[in-house]
Amino acid sequence: MSPTRRFPIPILLFLAAATLAAGLSLRAQEDGGSAEEAPTEIFIDRVEVNLVNVEVYVTDKAGNRVDGLGKDDFEILEDGRPVTITNFYAVADGRPVADSVPAPDAAADDDDLLASAASVARLRGQPEIPEDQRLHLVIYFDNLFLKPFSRNNVARRVRQFLRTHLSPGDQVMLVTFERWTHVRHPFTTDRNAISEELYEIETLSGFAEQAEGERRRVLHQIEGAATIFDARPHVDLYAESLYHDVTLTITNLKELVSSLAGLPGRKAILHVSDGIPMTPGEDLYYLLDSRFSDDAFGALDARRYNVRNQFHELTARANANRVTFYTLEAAGLRSHTTLSAEYAGSRGTDGLVTGSRIDADIVRASSFQEPLQMMALETGGLATFSTNNFGGAFDRMADDFRSYYSLAYSPARSGDGRYHDIEVKVKGRKDLEVRHRTGYRDKSAETQLSEVTMAALLYGVESNPMDIELKFSSGVRDPDGNYLLPIEVKIPIGGATLIPQADVYYGKLLVSVAVIDDDGRMSTVQQTPVPLEIPSADIEIARRQSFVYEAQLLMRRGDQRVAVGVRDELAAQASYIRRSVRIGT
Repeated sequence: MSPTRRFPIPILLFLAAATLAAGLSLRAQEDGGSAEEAPTEIFIDRVEVNLVNVEVYVTDKAGNRVDGLGKDDFEILEDGRPVTITNFYAVADGRPVADSVPAPDAAADDDDLLASAASVARLRGQPEIPEDQRLHLVIYFDNLFLKPFSRNNVARRVRQFLRTHLSPGDQVMLVTFERWTHVRHPFTTDRNAISEELYEIETLSGFAEQAEGERRRVLHQIEGAATIFDARPHVDLYAESLYHDVTLTITNLKELVSSLAGLPGRKAILHVSDGIPMTPGEDLYYLLDSRFSDDAFGALDARRYNVRNQFHELTARANANRVTFYTLEAAGLRSHTTLSAEYAGSRGTDGLVTGSRIDADIVRASSFQEPLQMMALETGGLATFSTNNFGGAFDRMADDFRSYYSLAYSPARSGDGRYHDIEVKVKGRKDLEVRHRTGYRDKSAETQLSEVTMAALLYGVESNPMDIELKFSSGVRDPDGNYLLPIEVKIPIGGATLIPQADVYYGKLLVSVAVIDDDGRMSTVQQTPVPLEIPSADIEIARRQSFVYEAQLLMRRGDQRVAVGVRDELAAQASYIRRSVRIGT
């Protein structure tokens, strides 16, 4: 599969028409008006209920899973203030707990009671997982910070994990990173397809060995330098190169996390690497201080390359998008570089002994493990390092997928765009360990529509409660060799929320469009607000017709995928679909 690169396709949206079928007119087009005229502003109070979902994993001090807790056992604090838990869902050993299903309303009619009873009965038999609890798992091999041997060892473990630990409906995507992101296999429930692709991954190069070779070269430069001024340029160059690779990795992880935002349900990334340095070159600056103690500024120099804030930004973005990191250091138990034969018994000209290099190795190992710990800890996941027991790591991750609590609450405000801290406690039980994501971002309706449109575009995820349709006309080639493609988005009026005011019914729609070509080149999401004004005299006929939103897309020749999202602003409901089209052939 071609690499996914995020840069804009030339794409222009023109509101060519906004009409109802059967010749009915919108108010904006009456009396000689045009669709381009500014619509009348609609002032309508809208109460939108947004739920913040928090997956919670509870263990005792020995690490054993704690099941059997109920909603009243938990407390959630947002920005330090308690909030009311409105939804509670528990899963134990892969099966939803029947008691966590809300009881039927006392005022419900018999049909509602029967439906609720049927739901509980299904839970007690073959469980049905709600859409907002289904798992999307990304297996991510960071070949920029991996040796082939350690990567392939983990790949074999992953194949076993796929066979034995995942539920049938879990979606898995396979990704590698080699200075750009490769989607090796998109989301699928086909475990065999992922396993076959893992064999292909085992043939790829890993870049960690090259980096270690460069580090050994700089170690020899430090060893042989007469003054710190002879050695420092080599350390600076090494640290700058490593810093570039780290920032590139973080940037691409951020983009991956953002692309997952619109997917429903739980999302997890198994990040496999040999570690990523929190402060590139820190160990070699430490050696400079040991080798040339009279000019000890190495620790200060190393701070220039610290990327802690960038990793905080990554985990905050993951939390905002309900993504949990599970990090695995594939190198396993490390041996000290300076204990190898080439360093045995060596001593620098100024008395730098092997012990100083061992200390530098310890500094390096700590730097490479710290980001793995942060990514997991701040998103509610698990980090595994300094061990060869990968089977235990996969068992613990599977336990998270199969036994957890999902708590939800409705924040007091909606869509303020800010990041808010979350803390979850088990009341009166200080003996328990509680893991969860540490925050979330309260997103606006426009942001949420952009995200689900992007999810439809990249991953084919669709939800269409409004029964929208997307149709293409023939593209027209322009002088530059691109094509102008007319599209129609058909929206049934009967499913839209319309509010009567005087002699007009008002509605508010938001339409978003995005495009990706066969090479992975992708546009940004373009959004257009579309107000509806229907004369009261025409409303009954209009409800049986469809509203047609027309636009034109400027696109390149070849195979394209177009995703469209439509949000009914008054009903707080959205549809998003994806269709394929071939341009110019």
